[in-house]
Amino acid sequence: MSSVVRTVSGFAGRLRPRAQRRHDDYVFCPEDRFWFRPAYTEGKCPLCGEVSPSGVPPLPLLRRMDRSLLGMAGLALESLGMLALVLFMYFKG
Repeated sequence: MSSVVRTVSGFAGRLRPRAQRRHDDYVFCPEDRFWFRPAYTEGKCPLCGEVSPSGVPPLPLLRRMDRSLLGMAGLALESLGMLALVLFMYFKG
């Protein structure tokens, strides 16, 4: 095996996702004997409606954030980029 192949395979091995412990995200409902993920059921058992012992998990960042502000910030950055391009082209020649 050449050193190039060994280097590439070592690099590719680091890019592969690591096995995650998925069972940490699950909660057991003793009434129904059912495992569920409270992140997708608003912290309640989907069968009986009992609130999970860990409570309601917080929403992800993108669900909590107002996306219109992100759009306005993107448009402002794009406008500044276009302004810089126009000024560069104007003073270049």
